[in-house]
Amino acid sequence: MRAKEFTINVPINIKINGDGDPEIDVAGQEPDADDAPDVMMSPQQQELELKKGELGKKSIALAQITDEPEDDEIA
Repeated sequence: MRAKEFTINVPINIKINGDGDPEIDVAGQEPDADDAPDVMMSPQQQELELKKGELGKKSIALAQITDEPEDDEIA
């Protein structure tokens, strides 16, 4: 297959806000760290992560386990 026969499709969504500012959404783009989903793990893995945290190791999973839930997450 030749290089000119390849087609690359990247869907890009552009929305215009009421302020006139565009919002650009590119499929396949990595979400920001704040928008990342919570890490799902077994209770045994949570216990291991907590033990690692006691020894000083930092990880995303440990941060999510030890973070206090926000008020809107409780309800």
